[in-house]
Amino acid sequence: MEPIDRPFRFTRDFCVVWALLEIAVVVSGYWNDGPWYSRCAILMVAPFLLTFFLYGPIMFIRQITRSGPRGRFVARTYLSIVLMVMLIFFGLWYLGFYTEDRAHLWAFAAAGAATAYLRWKID
Repeated sequence: MEPIDRPFRFTRDFCVVWALLEIAVVVSGYWNDGPWYSRCAILMVAPFLLTFFLYGPIMFIRQITRSGPRGRFVARTYLSIVLMVMLIFFGLWYLGFYTEDRAHLWAFAAAGAATAYLRWKID
C-alpha cells in the first residue's frame, strides 16, 4: 500500500504543530471571551482545525512525493477536480447567479459530482 492510500493517523509532527498552535491561541488571549464551554471549545477546536488547514497541504505533498507514480496520479486528479469546481463557482459568480437558489443547487451538484468523480478515479 502506497503512503497516499493509507488512512490519516495522528503522527508526532502533527501533534507538535497542534501544540504550537495551541500555545499561540493561549498567548493571543482570543479564547478569553464567553462562557467556560466556549473557551474550552476554542482552546481545543481552533488549533486542531488550523493544524489541518496549515499543515494538511504539507502532509499531502509529502505523501505525494513518497508515493511515486500513484501519488502523482492522485495529485493530478485532485488538481483537476479543484480547478473544475473553481471554474463552476467562478462562472456562477461572474454571471451573477450566485445569489439565486438555483445557483446554490448547481454549486452543490458540481461539488458532489467532483467528489464522486474523485472517488471513482482513485478506486
